[in-house]
Amino acid sequence: MQCLSDIEPTLQGNTEKQQNPHPRLSLPWATWIIARLGGWSGYRSQRPPGMPTITRGLQRFEAIFIGWILPISRLVCTR
Repeated sequence: MQCLSDIEPTLQGNTEKQQNPHPRLSLPWATWIIARLGGWSGYRSQRPPGMPTITRGLQRFEAIFIGWILPISRLVCTR
């Protein structure tokens, strides 16, 4: 959840229509962020994100999370 909170500001647009409308730290809030990572524009007038968009977003989030957690964890290979 902390990683999602850290990347959320980079995914929100400048207009109110492109802000995450869901309560912070809720499942819809997290899904909105994952959908944005998957390429969804975030406009309410657009169709909701589908499974391909969510899948792309989860794959991208996994890569971001691994990079985000590396400095925090002690499981860094130094060879």
